Amino acid sequence: MQIQPTAAQLKLMEPLISRPRLAPYLTAAGAPAAAMELYLWNVRLAAAFTEVIALTEIILRNAMAEQLAAAYDPTWYARPDLFDDRTIRGFQSTWRGITMPNDPRTGKPATKTLHSIPAGKMVAESTFGCWVNLLDKGGTRGDGPYRQNVDYDSTLWRKALHKAFPNSGGKRATVFTTASHVRSLRNRAAHHEPLLDGLPLTGQTDRRGRPRRLSLPDAHQEVLRLVEYVDKDVAAWLAQSSRVPQTLAVRP
Repeated sequence: MQIQPTAAQLKLMEPLISRPRLAPYLTAAGAPAAAMELYLWNVRLAAAFTEVIALTEIILRNAMAEQLAAAYDPTWYARPDLFDDRTIRGFQSTWRGITMPNDPRTGKPATKTLHSIPAGKMVAESTFGCWVNLLDKGGTRGDGPYRQNVDYDSTLWRKALHKAFPNSGGKRATVFTTASHVRSLRNRAAHHEPLLDGLPLTGQTDRRGRPRRLSLPDAHQEVLRLVEYVDKDVAAWLAQSSRVPQTLAVRP
């Protein structure tokens, strides 16, 4: 269903959307009614992006998990020697959120350990950010005199993850950059933030010191590109099926 309110319905809705949230739309549109139309267009655009990103996220994590399991065993996430502290914290958060089924012998929840949790649960319930972090260069593990660098290039990427992205050219940084852009877009759409001026790239500025942004068509291409790294045919199908281009074309 596509929300298409009348002018009267737009007027009714306007006071229910906070002024700070409407401010970017008022700046862009100039009048309250036009701002509400633009706001609802942004809602539809976020939904269109979310459709494609939802499939992309599943494709990404399953491809990565398959290769990590092949290289390190099905409970690869239980290997603290492989990860930096940021990744370990991510898996700890996933672990805490998982509820174990009752043990039929005792009627109480089964003992929860990283090895007793079904691998599929850890894969499915780990955040998109956690998967993207596995594509980074790696950080540090431990503290003080026990602190050590963790190099994901030589471990996770070269031993496993490069196989998940056969069409990427083999460079971890390339896949990480694309995945990071998709994560930023996903979070922006999920939190109902404005997409009017494209996708802000956190921490990046142009020659004039202004925040760098990806245009919306380029952001869409980044999502498709991430899928293409895994499977070109699926990426082509997604490109044909995505509602993003047609939604961009009807911006008020």
